[in-house]
Amino acid sequence: MSGEEGWLPALASWTEQALGDAAWRVYAGEWPASYERPAVLWRMTAAETRTGNAAFGETTRRYAGHVLGRDAAEQSDAAALLADELTQAVKLPLDAADRRYLLVRQAAADANVDPLATGQLSLTLSRKSSRPFATAPPMREISFRQIEE
Repeated sequence: MSGEEGWLPALASWTEQALGDAAWRVYAGEWPASYERPAVLWRMTAAETRTGNAAFGETTRRYAGHVLGRDAAEQSDAAALLADELTQAVKLPLDAADRRYLLVRQAAADANVDPLATGQLSLTLSRKSSRPFATAPPMREISFRQIEE
């Protein structure tokens, strides 16, 4: 997978399904030179990795969503719909066959920001992942002594 480990493609795929209208284009990472309206662009704005314990860690990523409608009402409605649907979804499939999901930590829409420069949607996703274990050398022998009473 990419350096994103499939997070942006999974988010873009989920967005297409949530909008439910083939007229909407969904882009991941950056606007193409000839984007079409109506469109949504998701881009990562921050990433953080935390150590949970020796067995797992947690990765958190923040995304900005840019919604461009054919008019202001369509734009605002789509941004609000996506924020609501993300909050209700709780988790997004990263790889459903392998039972890997992204947890929706926070989703918000702000219609008063520049849709091209800032993006009306802010989204925080996280995922816990197991850490690889170092292979330990096998034990040469085990001593066992029974305690007699």
